[in-house]
Amino acid sequence: MKELLLTMEVTNMSNTYKRLGTSLAISALVLNFAVLPAAGNNIATVDASTIGTVNSSILNIRTRKSTSAKRIAVLKKGKKVEVLSTGKKWVKVSVNGKVGYTQGRYLTTESGTATDPDANAVSGTVSASKLVIRAGKSKSSSALTKVTKGTKLTVLTTGSKWVKVTANGVTGYTKGKKIALEDGGTATNPYSKGEEVVNFALQFVGNPYRWGGTSLTNGADCSGYIMSVYRHFGKSLPHSSSAMRSCGTKVSSLSAAKPGDIICYNGHVALYMGNNKIVHASNPKDGIKISSNAAYRSIVTIRRIFN
Repeated sequence: MKELLLTMEVTNMSNTYKRLGTSLAISALVLNFAVLPAAGNNIATVDASTIGTVNSSILNIRTRKSTSAKRIAVLKKGKKVEVLSTGKKWVKVSVNGKVGYTQGRYLTTESGTATDPDANAVSGTVSASKLVIRAGKSKSSSALTKVTKGTKLTVLTTGSKWVKVTANGVTGYTKGKKIALEDGGTATNPYSKGEEVVNFALQFVGNPYRWGGTSLTNGADCSGYIMSVYRHFGKSLPHSSSAMRSCGTKVSSLSAAKPGDIICYNGHVALYMGNNKIVHASNPKDGIKISSNAAYRSIVTIRRIFN
């Protein structure tokens, strides 16, 4: 007879029991049984297709399926997580004993990404003078077609080097670093630099406001907050909201703003998150917080540090 491993979950157990020799009498039991093939000392195994590897520089894990939801973890590229369930955009994952949600396109699995590749297709533009699309993820794979700089294509899956694309009716593989995504970044790094700045800045939401301060943890004022965030990325900005009006390059309007841009008001500055939201060191009462209306006061100018 084939050896079986019997697992039993016991719930709704009363606090009263007594042991009689080798038997155990338990009152008020509800038993759920599962019969599994025995596998030596392995009680459970996880199929390789349910393990995802972060393919972007930073990935947020949130409490629910929304970019405005509270973050429970921030993962770096290469971190592995267990994918519990998939979806067209958001997937449910487990990491460090916590369960949350993230966008599946940023997790690479054995079969591609954690979500349906076609559901997560994004538009891109060839940034190199020419780009060869091949049958496989190797230079030795046969060339299917060649495209030139400026050609529009569809990125089906991202990756650390090779990505799956469709161009001129042909689907194949090519090097993602030579493809600029429509929303910023490259096909091998879906986050733009501005998004990386925002993701870093969001770690400090809830920390205190302090006039003249530059500490992201112990307290900063509006310009000190932005100055310290950008310093993390090697950029030196002045500790002055008015001086920041001349930093970087000018953005024509709020509708043209991208994540990471600095919104300059009279006597105040904030970091644009996208979707009309800002994160800023607001005031002594609210500290560092997210606001849902970037135009809550008159905007003097908008500056972009990373082009």
